[in-house]
Amino acid sequence: MRLALRTSALAGAILSLALVACGGGDDDGGDGDGDGTIDESGANHTYVVSAINLPENGTEAMQLGLDIDGKANDGVDNQLGSVIGSIGALAPDLDLQASLDESVDNGELALLVNVKATDLVNANGVGLWVYLATDQITPAPCTDPANPATCRKHLEGTGMFSVDSAGPQDAKLAGRIMAGKFTGGPGNVTLRIALAGTPIELPLQKARAEISMVSDNGWPAMGSKIGGAVAQTDINTKVIPAIGNTVRSSYEEGCPVPQGGTRTPPACNCADGSTGKTMQTLFDKSPKDCEITDAEVMSVVGGFLTPDIDLDGDGTNDALSLGLGVTAVKATFTVP
Repeated sequence: MRLALRTSALAGAILSLALVACGGGDDDGGDGDGDGTIDESGANHTYVVSAINLPENGTEAMQLGLDIDGKANDGVDNQLGSVIGSIGALAPDLDLQASLDESVDNGELALLVNVKATDLVNANGVGLWVYLATDQITPAPCTDPANPATCRKHLEGTGMFSVDSAGPQDAKLAGRIMAGKFTGGPGNVTLRIALAGTPIELPLQKARAEISMVSDNGWPAMGSKIGGAVAQTDINTKVIPAIGNTVRSSYEEGCPVPQGGTRTPPACNCADGSTGKTMQTLFDKSPKDCEITDAEVMSVVGGFLTPDIDLDGDGTNDALSLGLGVTAVKATFTVP
């Protein structure tokens, strides 16, 4: 399933993920999914991510969630995805899934994956690596870059890519394949997130992945997902400012500064019914001065972002769970 949703500015901003992976390692031996080791005799199976799927509602948030904290009795974890379901009515005219799809389709976002396994049906000691690609892509993603209908040429199973040597070389999860399904983690993976063009790096701890049916040709979206825990400090210092930039971008587009003048409260030069007007109403609160600050964004968003994961085992939740769907197709690249 590839979602084409229209979601809220805030919900989309939280999870509009232009996904590339950094960091790596297995943090506690892959409990329940193997012994944390990778069988070096396995063959490399290489792919490129062809779609990243965001939850459209609470049900889909649970479908894309994973058991991040390893507590089987509390079900799957996807706090940020659940936020989408609860605040999706804020600005339904802002479609950030579409802009995420565009980044994948035109090759701006190219995430490479290697699955190292002795068999793609049943195998232990399986490794899943993630890499960032360079812009050296064959064939060119778009025949005509100005026409989106001519894009995704590199996502037809014959694409050739190069791993960015400046990016991570060992961002991996160890696990196993049973009846064609890969289950891996926990481990540490850092995602690079693009929020309306603003890149941030977001470390995921206790990261896990599930791929519903691995084959040489790739894997489908249904049941294929990756997730982990985002520390509260990263939410405050990276996610909130990026959401602020996204909100301000929408606000400024719908509420432009008059030629030779300034925005004046209370209208702030916002067109009625525009996304900018919605952003002004939601976020320009204290003071109402036609400007939207990170503090104002935090005052609105903060109440939704309740930590649900305990990272350090002290009994206090200090991170938020995140889960999203990923689809991939066959690709060719040299594994580092």
